[in-house]
Amino acid sequence: MRISSIGLFVMASRLCLVKHAVSFMPTAKQVPVMTTKRSFANRSPTMMFASKTVFGEMSVERKEVEQLFMEQVTKEFSASQLYLAASIWCDRNDMTGMASYMRTESNEERGHGLTLIDFAMKRDFSLSLQTVPAPESDWEGPEELWEALLDGEKDNTQSLLRLADAAQSCHDHSLLTLLMPYHMEQVDSEDKLKTILAKVRDENKTPGLLRQLDTELGAVVGV
Repeated sequence: MRISSIGLFVMASRLCLVKHAVSFMPTAKQVPVMTTKRSFANRSPTMMFASKTVFGEMSVERKEVEQLFMEQVTKEFSASQLYLAASIWCDRNDMTGMASYMRTESNEERGHGLTLIDFAMKRDFSLSLQTVPAPESDWEGPEELWEALLDGEKDNTQSLLRLADAAQSCHDHSLLTLLMPYHMEQVDSEDKLKTILAKVRDENKTPGLLRQLDTELGAVVGV
């Protein structure tokens, strides 16, 4: 049987198509195999952090986060005690407005510590309370007192930043979200204390300014 040149061309084209299709069929080794294990590349960052503690030994990163977290709880309670001690000092020195202002700040710092504890319980952190050191309580004057409060806030700021850095390294987004308003509060607190301290120092130049400041701070908290 004669086959025309056109027929030969069609047959050759079909053979090429068949050969091309067969080359793309998966071999036994190419067939994807289902597995119950997920690679770390496919896990979300938060899941990677949690998976290190569900089974087996706690990771070094998680230990660091929990240690810094416990230290931050202690920092908040220490700050509360410092403000309370300052409040007592001011009350004894007839600066009732400042005393009330510092009592309010003391309660706020304690609230921060309790919020951190609530978060730790929800996340099943291995949390244990540490000893809160006794605060300084004997200052020579208002200027020294407010300097101590500002130093305390700066120390608290650095502690929060260390905790945030550790949380960032573990991709712990929920902890980072919790800490965000704390950072902004520290910026406001330090700025506020710097302003107050400047006014206290001006008392030497403008007698009576300290008493005026005492009244202003009392008004802030409704006294």
